[in-house]
Amino acid sequence: MKSIMFTFESTLVKKVGGLAEVPPRLAQALSEIGIPTELYLPNHGFIDTCENPEYSFWIDGTTYCVKKLEGVKPVHYLIGGGVLDDPVVYSPQTLIYKSLVFARIVREYLDEKIHGINEKIVFHGHDWHSIPALLTVNSLSIDRGLKTGLVLHFHLSTKNKIELHDLCRITRICEHTPIKGDLGVVEFQHYYQLGNGLIERIGALIVDKVLTVSKGFSKQLTRYIGVNTAGKIDYVFNASPFTWGEVEKTLRENGVENPQLLKTRLSFREQLLRKKLEEIKISLVDPEQSKILSSILDRYGVVYNRNFSSDGPLLFGIGRLAGQKGFDYLLKILDKLTLEIPRIKIILALVPLSRELNELIPWIEALLSYPDHLRILPGSISKRDTILMYYASNATVMPSRIEPFGLVALESMAAGTPVAASKTGGLTDIVVDYRVNWERGNGVLFGVGELGEMSNSIIELVKLLEPGLSGEEKIGHIRRNCIMRAEEFNWMNSAEKTRKIYVEIV
Repeated sequence: MKSIMFTFESTLVKKVGGLAEVPPRLAQALSEIGIPTELYLPNHGFIDTCENPEYSFWIDGTTYCVKKLEGVKPVHYLIGGGVLDDPVVYSPQTLIYKSLVFARIVREYLDEKIHGINEKIVFHGHDWHSIPALLTVNSLSIDRGLKTGLVLHFHLSTKNKIELHDLCRITRICEHTPIKGDLGVVEFQHYYQLGNGLIERIGALIVDKVLTVSKGFSKQLTRYIGVNTAGKIDYVFNASPFTWGEVEKTLRENGVENPQLLKTRLSFREQLLRKKLEEIKISLVDPEQSKILSSILDRYGVVYNRNFSSDGPLLFGIGRLAGQKGFDYLLKILDKLTLEIPRIKIILALVPLSRELNELIPWIEALLSYPDHLRILPGSISKRDTILMYYASNATVMPSRIEPFGLVALESMAAGTPVAASKTGGLTDIVVDYRVNWERGNGVLFGVGELGEMSNSIIELVKLLEPGLSGEEKIGHIRRNCIMRAEEFNWMNSAEKTRKIYVEIV
C-alpha cells in the first residue's frame, strides 16, 4: 500500500498557516512506519518546474509541468505553470481556478504514472482545495479499475461553492461522469445536487473516510456536511511542529544556557523586550502587500519592532489576522489588561492576507495609544523567533472564534508556556484549565467572545506565571505540565492511527 497526498501548503515549499506543517510531517511519519507517502501540491512560483520536468501538459495554450523536488523527505511533486505559479497561495481572484487546474494536471500525470500498477493506493486530500483532485482520481480509479481508497482531511471548513460548468470545462468532471461514493457509482450530477454545489459537502460524499483534526471540530463538521456522512467521520490529531528538545537547542544556539531555569527565562525575557525585539524581522509573501504595509506604517510613523523601555509580564499571540482567530476581541480588552497588570507587555505576530491589510489599522492605532504595553509584528516571523517569543512569554493567547485544532497551543506548550484559549474546536482537546484540574492544568479556557471572562482568565494566567505574584513551585508545575502535554501529541501516534484507517478503507 502507498499514499498520495494532495495539499496547497508545505513547510518545504510555501507556508501560510498551520496547514503547512501537517501534510509533510504526517507523510514522513507514515513513510517511516511502512506506508510510502508522496505529496503533490501547486508550485506557487517556488522553482522552475518546466526545467527537466517529470511530465508536461498543455491546457488552452499554457504549459503545465510536474517536477519532483530533489533532496527532500517526504517526496514532493510540484505542479507549476500558469496560475499554479502565482506566489499568492490563497488569492481570492484565482483560488478556485488554481484548485481546478491542479486537479486536471494531477489526473493526467497520475494516469501516466500509475497505469498498470496493481498496488493499493490511498489518495489523501487536505482541505477543500484538494477536493477537485480527489474527484479526478475518483474518476480515474473507475476508468482504470484501480484499487484505491479516498480520504478527505479537514483542517478548516469554508462553505465554498464550485460551479458545475467550471468543473466540467477544466477538470472534465461533468454531470454524466461516473463517480463512486455514498450513492454507489452514479453520474456526478447526483452528488453535485445532493451536496447543493458546496464543494466540501460533495467531497464528503465521494470519499471513503472524512478526517478532522480534533474531537471538538468533528462535532462541528458533522453539523455542516450532514448527518448522513457522520458514520465515516473520524479524527487524527495534529502534533507539535517542535519539541522541548528543539526549543533548548534553539536557545543554546542563541547563547541561552540552562533554559530550564526560571531565572534564565526571566533574564531572557528582559533582554528580548529591552534589547532584542528590534532584531525580529517580518516577511510577507506578496510584494504588493509589503508596499501597502510600508505605506501604513509610514503614515502613522510606527516602528513595529521598537524595543520596550522596561521589562514586564509578557503575553504573546500569533496567527493570521482573520476573524476566525478573534484577535479583535483582544483589542477590546486592552484597557482592562493594562489596568490590572500595569507592567504587562503584549506582542502579537499577526499575518495579514491581502484582503486583511486594512484590518491592521486599528492595531497600528492601538500602538500609539499603548506605547509602553503593545507591539505588533505585522507579518510572518521565523521559526527561531517564534520559539524565542514563546519561551520568553508568561502565556500565549488564542481568542479564536473557530479553531479546528490549534497548532499554536501545542507550539507554545512545547516551549513550556501555558495557553489562554477560547472553548472551541481542538483547543478544548489540548488545553486543560488549571482552575478545574490543577494536577494536569496547562492553561485557561473561556467562552468565545465572552470579554469579561476572557480578560479575567488572561489576567489570572499571566499573574500565575509571574514571580512575585505567584510562587516558583506553581510556575514550575504548570510549565512542566505544558511540556508533557505537547509530547502526548506526536506524529508517530498520528501516523499509526492514519495507517489503521487506510487499512480499513482499502
